[in-house]
Amino acid sequence: YHNILTNNLPNLLEYGNITALTNLCETLDLNDLLIYRNLSKPIAVQYKEKEDRYVDTYKYLEEEYRKGAREDDPMPPVQPYHYGSHYSNSGTVLHFLVRMPPFTKMFLAYQDQSFDIPDRTFHSTNTTWRLSSFESMTDVKELIPEFFYLPEFLVNREGFDFGVRQNGERVNHVNLPPWARNDPRLFILIHRQALESDYVSQNICQWIDLVFGYKQKGKASVQAINVFHPATYFGMDVSAVEDPVQRRALETMIKTYGQTPRQLFHMAHVSRPGAKLNIEGELPAAVGLLVQFAFRETREQVKEITYPSPLSWIKGLKWGEYVGSPSAPVPVVCFSQPHGERFGSLQALPTRAICGLSRNFCLLMTYSKEQGVRSMNSTDIQWSAILSWGYADNILRLKSKQSEPPVNFIQSSQQYQVTSCAWVPDSCQLFTGSKCGVITAYTNRFTSSTPSEIEMETQIHLYGHTEEITSLFVCKPYSILISVSRDGTCIIWDLNRLCYVQSLAGHKSPVTAVSASETSGDIATVCDSAGGGSDLRLWTVNGDLVGHVHCREIICSVAFSNQPEGVSINVIAGGLENGIVRLWSTWDLKPVREITFPKSNKPIISLTFSCDGHHLYTANSDGTVIAWCRKDQQRLKQPMFYSFLSSYAAG
Repeated sequence: YHNILTNNLPNLLEYGNITALTNLCETLDLNDLLIYRNLSKPIAVQYKEKEDRYVDTYKYLEEEYRKGAREDDPMPPVQPYHYGSHYSNSGTVLHFLVRMPPFTKMFLAYQDQSFDIPDRTFHSTNTTWRLSSFESMTDVKELIPEFFYLPEFLVNREGFDFGVRQNGERVNHVNLPPWARNDPRLFILIHRQALESDYVSQNICQWIDLVFGYKQKGKASVQAINVFHPATYFGMDVSAVEDPVQRRALETMIKTYGQTPRQLFHMAHVSRPGAKLNIEGELPAAVGLLVQFAFRETREQVKEITYPSPLSWIKGLKWGEYVGSPSAPVPVVCFSQPHGERFGSLQALPTRAICGLSRNFCLLMTYSKEQGVRSMNSTDIQWSAILSWGYADNILRLKSKQSEPPVNFIQSSQQYQVTSCAWVPDSCQLFTGSKCGVITAYTNRFTSSTPSEIEMETQIHLYGHTEEITSLFVCKPYSILISVSRDGTCIIWDLNRLCYVQSLAGHKSPVTAVSASETSGDIATVCDSAGGGSDLRLWTVNGDLVGHVHCREIICSVAFSNQPEGVSINVIAGGLENGIVRLWSTWDLKPVREITFPKSNKPIISLTFSCDGHHLYTANSDGTVIAWCRKDQQRLKQPMFYSFLSSYAAG
């Protein structure tokens, strides 16, 4: 499930002494170097007191190895090492993921069909940090990637009985540090920002030296107290062991004990320019991979920020550099163009272009998969076409060349009269919603090796709605389709298995707008409120309601800012009926900014951020498209805007 590279992402967490009193603090400052682990040292030797014990172990084993094997010794001595356990193995992964199927079943198979002793079960981030960094000589765990993106693994959603600890406390959800406010999602979001902090970015090179670099083997590894059992290193030849008992024992050890990744670098990894590295022998920036989650007061006064902090008790969080970010200069209009016809949607492309589509249009597109020729930030369109529907003959038509008329593509029946469409980029999947509530998934293929003509291959019907499908939204990074119906239902579908996943329940009226984040998978839905205005709801990709907020104005459209997590706190942009764009934080749904254009007060029926986040495009009800950028980025090249209105399909 986890390869060794992703399995050992460093977890940069807060530092404090190991007394219980420090756990009571509810604030955190990500700018304070004292909250981070010492990245130049393995997790097991974050404290000087433990170093001597591991060094003594190494010296003892080294002496035994020099003596050589005795005739009566069934297991000859091995090369010396500091640690008799490993920082990453299948048991570690299952230890952390025991609450989340299918890993629960795998854990039970690993533990002879029983859960672990309650006190040994993963129950507290504080306890786990103390064991790994100070108290235990055998627990040297690093974190798994889920600590940076998956709050669900911290929650006992299935109600498993993990037993009662010796102190009488029942093991249930994982106990989090006070600054996380008992909110697993908030903990993961803050944790991700800690991972992307300036200190970590500057010092991660030292951790790479330990795990993948020159301190992994040889004299440097001995000096760094970073030597593990020789069987864990890449290149161990099990077949060379002649004794079958020893060979089986070695194979079992490798399978369960863990493996050190292959050494990738033989010289010190380069730090970023201006890095502030640790001084050898000190314990600054100490914390790390498993959390004490205690907090000490910052020694130096941090310069006060002039923009609102996302969370009042957490300092050092980064809003990001996208247009509309509360920490960025005010947005200004950089493009305005009337089109005389109402757009149905705006779509941002990875080519940096923005497309405006008529209400009954869907953009079909595939991208070039060639790599290495152009910059990684460059994307080439391999094939594109406009799909149109809503004709009296119920035929979906396709137009791939501007100079040629559209061609018949799919014949739908009167029963399945198409009301909406969605295309999955690069997978040749087309979804259509019908007036009767049935969704049809079409698998398509190109008729030749060079994409020019496409034909429908198979079709599958998806049932879950009872009335007209009003909207379909695809989130390709998370392989989900979200469908909305007049019957008030909103359903998440699996794009890979083409099956029902979950309904987003609780809307008081039919959903009028929907969007999903490509970076987090979060889903935003809007429905009309009984007392006027709109209700905005935010959901996780797994269908859990994060929160909801009432807006006095009607929200006509929504879009996510889609910037990288960890270095950004993304927003939901809502296009209001009065022509204003309001931005809500995706962390707590607090409004953080309004973008206004005095010359336009028409309802904003569609909006989208450009893929790089530098521009925000809006389309209002009279067909005017307006683009916004940061005041300090007006000289940046604007994305190309392409309009596809009803006259395009008629040509």
